[in-house]
Amino acid sequence: MKRLLLTALLAATLHAQPIKAPPAPVLSADEALKGFKLAPGFRIEIAAADPLVHDPVAMEFDADGRMWVVEMRAFMPNVDGKGEDAKIGRVAVLEDSNDDGRMDKRTDFLTGLQMPRALALVKGGVLVSEPPILWFCEDTDGDLKADKKTAVLKDYARQGPVEHTENGLMRGLDNWLYNAKSLKKLRFIDGKWVVRGALFRGQWGMTQDNYGRLYYNSNSAPLFGDLIPGHYTFANPHYRPRTGIGVRLWGSNAVWTSRVNPGINRGYQKHMLRNGHLAVWTGASGPVIYRGDQYPAEMVGDVFIPEPCGNMIRRQRITWQNGQPRGANAYDKAEWLTSTDERFRPVNMYNGPDGCLYIVDMYRGILQHRVYVTPYLRKQIAERKLDQPVGLGRIYRVVHENKKPVRAPKMSGQNPAQWVAALESKNGWVRDTAQKLLINREAKSAIGLLRQTAINSPSPLARQHALWTLEGLGGVDVKTVELALGDEAPRVRIAALRLTEGIVNDLDAEAKVELLPVLAKVTRDEDLDVRRQAALSLPLMRVPGLEPVVRNFIVKNAGDSIIRDGLVFGLGRRELEFLQRAAKDKAWDASDDNVRRILQTLVGCVTRERNAARIGRLLRLAAEGSPAFRTMVLDSIRAAAFTRGRPLKAVVFKGKPRAWAVLEKTEGEKLKPLKKFITWGDAVVEEKPPRPMTADEVARFALGRTLYQATCAACHRDDGLGEEGKAPPLLDSTFLTGPADRAIGIVLHGLTGPITVQGRSYNMTMPALQGFNDDHVAAILTYARRAWGHRAEPVTASDVARVKAAQAKRKLPWTGEELLKLK
Repeated sequence: MKRLLLTALLAATLHAQPIKAPPAPVLSADEALKGFKLAPGFRIEIAAADPLVHDPVAMEFDADGRMWVVEMRAFMPNVDGKGEDAKIGRVAVLEDSNDDGRMDKRTDFLTGLQMPRALALVKGGVLVSEPPILWFCEDTDGDLKADKKTAVLKDYARQGPVEHTENGLMRGLDNWLYNAKSLKKLRFIDGKWVVRGALFRGQWGMTQDNYGRLYYNSNSAPLFGDLIPGHYTFANPHYRPRTGIGVRLWGSNAVWTSRVNPGINRGYQKHMLRNGHLAVWTGASGPVIYRGDQYPAEMVGDVFIPEPCGNMIRRQRITWQNGQPRGANAYDKAEWLTSTDERFRPVNMYNGPDGCLYIVDMYRGILQHRVYVTPYLRKQIAERKLDQPVGLGRIYRVVHENKKPVRAPKMSGQNPAQWVAALESKNGWVRDTAQKLLINREAKSAIGLLRQTAINSPSPLARQHALWTLEGLGGVDVKTVELALGDEAPRVRIAALRLTEGIVNDLDAEAKVELLPVLAKVTRDEDLDVRRQAALSLPLMRVPGLEPVVRNFIVKNAGDSIIRDGLVFGLGRRELEFLQRAAKDKAWDASDDNVRRILQTLVGCVTRERNAARIGRLLRLAAEGSPAFRTMVLDSIRAAAFTRGRPLKAVVFKGKPRAWAVLEKTEGEKLKPLKKFITWGDAVVEEKPPRPMTADEVARFALGRTLYQATCAACHRDDGLGEEGKAPPLLDSTFLTGPADRAIGIVLHGLTGPITVQGRSYNMTMPALQGFNDDHVAAILTYARRAWGHRAEPVTASDVARVKAAQAKRKLPWTGEELLKLK
């Protein structure tokens, strides 16, 4: 074993020998243009460049084509990150005063920011993210400078590493503002900002397609997409799967750069470089779906993904078949755009008013945040002086040569009728801006025109935008959605279903009954996506006579997992009542595998509710059912009650439930395992609690929670459940709750896959955490080893120091096999 380990160390050391890299001099923007290689038919132009712009990370075009740019000027001023707390970040407004396509005028809208992340142009002003605060900034005198600044949310985002902090503020088709790395979405409703829960998505940047579906990524996972709106997964508090959420949209991990890329965080790992070139994704960020009208029409819907570590941008084609998307590189062993300039750092991309794509280039040598800089990368930075200079930056425009870009339209001074007409545009930016203007200006005078557009426009995209604009203006009416539910375009029917949810439960009984035949027709729709939306929407609607329609619809489509889950989402806290009626419906035959899956899930939801009265009714339902039905119910209760190997907190009855006594006669053996969960009288046994922590340990736990949320939660989540494509769960992981030396070793030196956690294999790498002292490491691990029901012993600073000394010569990350040998 020692010989194998020495061989591995020697191989890794040989591989980590310096790669002969060409110089990485600082180039002017015009000089940098010479180093770009684009796919045939495209050319790249400078839209803005230093000294007009500095350290840009995000931007948004306003209604008149001006660029509002977020500048993160304090990011990594040196390899140690010293000075990042300086409040020198800005939001600048860039203008093209002579319409030549290049910005030439700058106005500082907001200064004095500490590491700002994102902005959004909203009603009355600008939202600016400066973690942990989200500011609403107003220009009250029209000079393009903020003179009023109000904290909308003081806990909008955790403060921590840039790549692991909330960002985005992207306005969705449904009028909500969405974020990457966040559990929040925002919207201005009735004069105040409303915050709702959202799915945790991605890492840096977010985009949407023409139908409002969301796409995002993380470092080594270039693209995920949501097939359904994420908020449905919150509808049932006792059921939280991610079916249809975060679908992987890439095949091979390979990338194809045009220069050697040794200056990456894990360049010492053999698989990361191919002849010195970046071989696989490691820093995917800021994706955009092309929705313009300047490129060839077949490119609409393609995704463009920056890889700043590889100085390149991928064009990813998305194809759909049977409701399932697939993503693949548009070129064979090549990329849409590459650069030979190592300082080209594309971190975000956007659709422009002219139908072109825009690239935000942070232009710098250091890209990795200080917390995660490996010794290998630190050496690269020092040897080639990549840490200086800072304060540069560019924004590029990519143009297709077959069509001249149009000038940015000046839309702010138009009237509501013109904005409604703009919904017909083939340019997604124009449609989005028109929708935003109509809602922000509260253009209720346009409701009539919008209703006509929603029904009569020749453009399905215009009809869809008109419906969502009506939603934003509070102008959705029964007649419009009823007609839209019969629209020839599936995505319009989907929008109509979602809007019907918002009005149907407030209708009078007669109006609901009149709507029933239309809703029933939707359940027979030929389009799978429409049927999926029906499964998500219909269970939320309280329409007399609809439930039998839904039951019949679900049974016929039970082979689709999204349809099965859609029903359960919508039945939150009503699962038992549905079960009681389904048990008497001959179509709901538990011998059918897919029907049984639904029944098992519904029983699990009732179980996790832990309501004695309802569980008593569930037992009675089992007692009255067929033998197969009884077995299904009891097995499902046991599976839900013992999800993590130990029971949920017991449900206590005053006495033995009557149904239990009945079930004992035929199902005695199946009941035995349930006695730890369903109890009564003297049978109640409390689980022995873990050793109480001392006062010092409690203080360490509290500090650890703060540090964990600022760093680890970005990948492993606040609940320890991990993030698909990014990090395995910490919950009940033997690498965390087993011998403390394992967890300490991972923090000190990192971990590389494959590893197995809770029976599932993960092949990814976690770098060592840099910049934490022994007390900090002990605090983080003390928190994680006691959070989420864990019972492991706290960790002390002396434990960390002992392990650090014992592993002083270690240079490589741990493997799972090695860690399991630590006792």
